[in-house]
Amino acid sequence: MKNLAFKFFAITLLGLFLISCSNNSPETIKIGVLNGPSAISFIKMMDQPSVIDGKKVEIIQKNEPQQIQAMMMQGKLDFAILPTVMAANLYNKGVHYTMVACPVWGTLYVLTNGSAKKISDLKNETISVFGQSSTSDVLLQRLIQKNKVPDVMIDYTLGTNADIAQALKLKKIEFAVVSEPLVSRLLAQDSTIHIVSKLDCEEFMINSDKNVFVQTSFLVSDKFVKHNPTAIAQVCKAYSGSCNFINEQPEKAAKLLVKHKLASDINQAKRSIPLCNIHYVAAFAIDKEIGLYLKIFYNFNPKSIGGKMPDSEFIYQ
Repeated sequence: MKNLAFKFFAITLLGLFLISCSNNSPETIKIGVLNGPSAISFIKMMDQPSVIDGKKVEIIQKNEPQQIQAMMMQGKLDFAILPTVMAANLYNKGVHYTMVACPVWGTLYVLTNGSAKKISDLKNETISVFGQSSTSDVLLQRLIQKNKVPDVMIDYTLGTNADIAQALKLKKIEFAVVSEPLVSRLLAQDSTIHIVSKLDCEEFMINSDKNVFVQTSFLVSDKFVKHNPTAIAQVCKAYSGSCNFINEQPEKAAKLLVKHKLASDINQAKRSIPLCNIHYVAAFAIDKEIGLYLKIFYNFNPKSIGGKMPDSEFIYQ
């Protein structure tokens, strides 16, 4: 009778141990991405789901960066895509995700449904922007200052990029900063809407062969680094392959964008791909450029990146 009780106790302990192990080794690798260029960059992995270290890669799409940020703060994501400014802000506030790569290099454009052709035409005009001290806000203000355009008003009342795009389409506003893929969608839907200027870090590109517009960060959680160090390179290989596929096979990529409802039709998908500026580059290879980019925002408003420049540990080595 004692032996039977002992066996039952041992089996119970074994079961609890196995449950504990399974909780520490989830069967999925969860990647949070934003609808738009970030999701487009993952299109091959969406169409052909990867299995890495015996774990299925699950790509979770959200409409707004705040939704991705909330999941990161709750520890629900192994990898994530966020604007680099927001990623640095979270890092400085103790949310433990480090930058693995930059996959998207500038998708912000000044659009109008009026007659303006150049930045100087924005004199005495109002431009709608999503998010005060956001990437689009800071780069727009710098562009206005550099070109010495007087009396430009910036309106932050519209809550999302989608709201701004809709208002521009309905002629409720005349000028706006919009991100791709809404740019190509608007251009396809209304012939009066056109690009006035791309937002860029132009002064750093004049005497440099490297772009510093590291707009988007591909991030990994410290927890995943600790428990799955060998899987990181495999995830990066699969993701960089998806980014390369977008540029090397745009016809096939365009069909997949329509298939997965990331574009309304083939023509819009083809127009969107070059505007997304997708190019996977490992963060450690561009640490100087990342620093220059974040310095722009720190100098403009230190709070935008959490009050200080992130330390070297922000870059995954």
